[in-house]
Amino acid sequence: MQTDLFETQQDLSEIWSIGQLTREIKSTLENRFPPLWIKGEISNLRAQPSGHRYFILKDSVSQIKTVLFKGDFSHLGYIPKNGDECVAYGNVTVYEPRGDYQFRVKHILQEGTGNLQLQFDRLKAKLLAEGLFNEENRKALPNLPLKIAVITSVRGAALQDFLSILKRRNWRGEISIFGSSVQGKEAPKELRDALARVEKHDDADLIVVTRGGGSIEDLWAFNDEELVRAIASTKIPIISAVGHQTDFVLTDFASDFRAETPSAAAEWISSQTIRQNELINEMQTQLLRIPAMIISAGQERLTLLHAQLKSLSPQSKMESFHQYIDEFSARMDQVIQNHFSHNQYKLDSLSQRLEGGSLKSVLKRGFSYFENLDGNSISRAEILKKNDLVKAVFQDGKREFKVND
Repeated sequence: MQTDLFETQQDLSEIWSIGQLTREIKSTLENRFPPLWIKGEISNLRAQPSGHRYFILKDSVSQIKTVLFKGDFSHLGYIPKNGDECVAYGNVTVYEPRGDYQFRVKHILQEGTGNLQLQFDRLKAKLLAEGLFNEENRKALPNLPLKIAVITSVRGAALQDFLSILKRRNWRGEISIFGSSVQGKEAPKELRDALARVEKHDDADLIVVTRGGGSIEDLWAFNDEELVRAIASTKIPIISAVGHQTDFVLTDFASDFRAETPSAAAEWISSQTIRQNELINEMQTQLLRIPAMIISAGQERLTLLHAQLKSLSPQSKMESFHQYIDEFSARMDQVIQNHFSHNQYKLDSLSQRLEGGSLKSVLKRGFSYFENLDGNSISRAEILKKNDLVKAVFQDGKREFKVND
């Protein structure tokens, strides 16, 4: 009876494969735990050639296997080391081939970091995990921005530096300044309001959000989560130019381009105009090299290009084209003259060769020939008969002879 009961239970129960059980555990664990922060000491750190890092995070009670993939590591400003006390943000996952549960780190910072820096890193990790900073979200900057909206303090040195560089580099365009405080409790809201006003006008080619350098406290307004999300969602391309080269704020990651300083933003903008002018000059140089026979056909195209580029290009250089045509014409005349001289030389040579092969020339060299009374030359002896009269032609005249044999 016991055997029959066992066989009945065995038939009714489901037999799972190891893979099925592992996948079920994986699904349960990963759905049970949302992204979270954990704290512990790093040990057994291994940095693979692939760029991935594997280590253990442990405390006095337990430990957990941890993986930091290359793609997540590349965003860090901190390199983990054995023995470091760290705070890590990520997910609980299961590595199915071995059935190991582990913690996948998406962001990590060393324990003891200041409170503001900790807030910065936590918010950065959160937005990074959402995909807010993904490269594919960035909009292309205009090749030649002519209408720029600048969001900054109207009394700040950053604005003066920005404007002075544009002026010094002969930038030509329209600038609209949307004033806002860039430091203090009210700054985040004022910055968001200024951004909303820019988008309401909807005629700017480019937005520049900028201020000078300072401490993390001074720059904190640019780490405001609502402001960062607003910048990431704006339809107009935007440059974040906040602080100095070593300063990073979250608007840098959400914007379409991060300039190291306000001055660097102005240099980038003006460099676009410089590059356009260089392109125009290069086009003019190429046009000057076009053979004269094509200039007429290309005149309409050149006029159209000139009209399109008139506001940016130098004055027309058509005088140079005329000079080029004159030089080309002179070269063509020289080619024709050389060709004529060569043909004349060949003609003279042929004439000399013909003259050298003429009968007159042959007679001058001591030869003579016979002809009949009709004036036809005699080329073979067999056609002559006895008593025929022939003429022998010499250089200085003719003499008649009678054939005797």
